[in-house]
Amino acid sequence: MKNIFTRFPLLTLACGLIVMSSCKKDDDKVEPTPQPLPYAVPATYNFAGTDFTSSTNRIKMAVELNSYLGSATNTILSQSKADNLFNNTNAPFANAELNTSGVNLAEKTADASVYKGFIDQQVITSNSNSTPAANGTAGYVPRGSGKILVNPQGLEYNQAVAKGMMGSLFFKEAMAIMADIKNQDNANQINGATAMQRKWDEAFGYLAIPTDYDSAKVYQNTDQNRPLLWGGYLRERGRPIKAGGLLFEAFRKGRAAIGAKDYAVRDQQVKTIQETWERLAGAAALAYVTSPQASTADLGSKFHALSEGYGFVLSLKFRPAGSKLTEANYQKLLSIMETNFYTLVNEPNYTKLKEAEAILRSTYNL
Repeated sequence: MKNIFTRFPLLTLACGLIVMSSCKKDDDKVEPTPQPLPYAVPATYNFAGTDFTSSTNRIKMAVELNSYLGSATNTILSQSKADNLFNNTNAPFANAELNTSGVNLAEKTADASVYKGFIDQQVITSNSNSTPAANGTAGYVPRGSGKILVNPQGLEYNQAVAKGMMGSLFFKEAMAIMADIKNQDNANQINGATAMQRKWDEAFGYLAIPTDYDSAKVYQNTDQNRPLLWGGYLRERGRPIKAGGLLFEAFRKGRAAIGAKDYAVRDQQVKTIQETWERLAGAAALAYVTSPQASTADLGSKFHALSEGYGFVLSLKFRPAGSKLTEANYQKLLSIMETNFYTLVNEPNYTKLKEAEAILRSTYNL
């Protein structure tokens, strides 16, 4: 069966950016620790010396890049503009502070050449934004009252970039920090924090939630303090597994434990963060391999969901050691999501999508 990404093969790679849903009651709160610790755990992520500016800047850069790539449905994209957004060259960002931040997306993105290939292809495909798409032909597909832009196999490159880089940059970096946190210096302070505290803060920044995050709150798109990227998915896909409450508590509790040099509690929070964040990625992938099976979904909605699902499956490449997802099942998920999307949605009984669904449900107890 033809691979979707023949032109940009994945080596062994592992909507809307901020879609928030309402809920009648708060079912995402995490109850306080039954046995109080001998030190305070603040209700917000506010600690002496806290700084996650580099993480936050990369989050904002990704939001601008994703917005630009998404505009291809109605705009012919500029290759130089896309390149500049990825590399932070030639002052490309509307947020001028990002242009002089000293960081970029390319340097921290694993498999950067693959994502650069997706970006380049989105630029090329934007030239077909007035051409109706068909199997083997790039162009637009109606989705609800709007449309999406897909490649000849039905993939939205901008969604592959957005969700894939959530994994290959932000999730990957956070998981690497968690795995190595015990090796960081926690004795010597520089500018009010130790190296261990600094790295923990950096990982928190990649979750992209406010320091006073409230898992019960429905954040509006106009809220400048709203969760972004992974933070948005805490409510959109992570609410049934209480991901928002679990992660926010674990980050606060772990940071407090580091300050108190309580490494047993720190390590407990590392485990919670690793398992919960990975499970969030699994829950998101599950939603997007399941929804295209609905008979009421239009073709554009199916392709959009599959493109997002593909990105979240790519994220799972960077799952922590000890993950319940075996390498064999990960490769099976990749194989399924790299199948021509026209084939996937027209397959009798959605056999391949059901196989992916079964793997995700059983692995992550969803």
